[in-house]
Amino acid sequence: MKSKINGWINLYKPAGISSAQAVAKIKHWLNLSKVGHAGTLDVEAEGVLPIAIGEATKLVQYLMEATKEYHFTMKFGAKTDSGDVSGKVVQVTSNIPTYDECLSVTKKFIGEIVQVPPSYSALKINGVRAYNLARSGHKVILSPRKVKIFSLKLESYDSTNLTATYSTECSKGTYIRTLSQDIALCLQSLSFVVKLARTRVGCFNYRHGSLYLNALNSFSKAKTIAYLKDGIVDTKCVLSNIPSLSIDDIVAKKIYFGQLVQLPRLHDCSLVWLQYNNQLIAIGKIEDGYFRSSKVFNFITL
Repeated sequence: MKSKINGWINLYKPAGISSAQAVAKIKHWLNLSKVGHAGTLDVEAEGVLPIAIGEATKLVQYLMEATKEYHFTMKFGAKTDSGDVSGKVVQVTSNIPTYDECLSVTKKFIGEIVQVPPSYSALKINGVRAYNLARSGHKVILSPRKVKIFSLKLESYDSTNLTATYSTECSKGTYIRTLSQDIALCLQSLSFVVKLARTRVGCFNYRHGSLYLNALNSFSKAKTIAYLKDGIVDTKCVLSNIPSLSIDDIVAKKIYFGQLVQLPRLHDCSLVWLQYNNQLIAIGKIEDGYFRSSKVFNFITL
């Protein structure tokens, strides 16, 4: 019988496995039927991979919109076809930027920028993943997109290994491999990512309550299950930046059964979540005095 668990796990994925494989492990250990994650990490990348369980899977799309933070190391002097260390070198240069140049370039990337996603990405072209097309030798052309860089900080510089390490806070859809290449181009050089870690997704970060998959793999099954269950956080935790409204049992029952609910004294609101007795009931919008739900949750018996 499948477990009836709801909530989030702040999982730290190691490099070397896919996000789907990480999710499959959690699903197997906890015997889950409904499980998902909020944002794919490349196989070569490590970091925060929020796992949604049960009713929390209905909120994945909202967490996907959240700000993210990354810590990455880029190596100058060469470019690979994939943009990271797993790829084949396709171009080299002897022009290596200095520490001062790596430091001063950061301010040029703050704000809204335009990126072209890497060919080796999970984006789909006519239903096929771009990385599958690239690996099979097809030329991949992806459209530029606007993203936002809120901060970009040079953390360290290694003149011996020709590397620079940066941390960044950015919007949804930002490709760090592309950011690395664009930084290098701005410095009249080439680069590829040798190490990438996602350190935060919205309210989840690696410093607080993160469960490391490598550690879980080393435990007995019973200990792993106990750690995972103890680490589950409330479904509502990802809604802290969205306004909420407490309702009574009559309104909750109407919403639960799909009825249109009138809330005439409230202003229009593009996104709001409703709770009854401290339980999440629904998320949606208030329009023309009516609450129109986009997701309804099964947390209470009415």
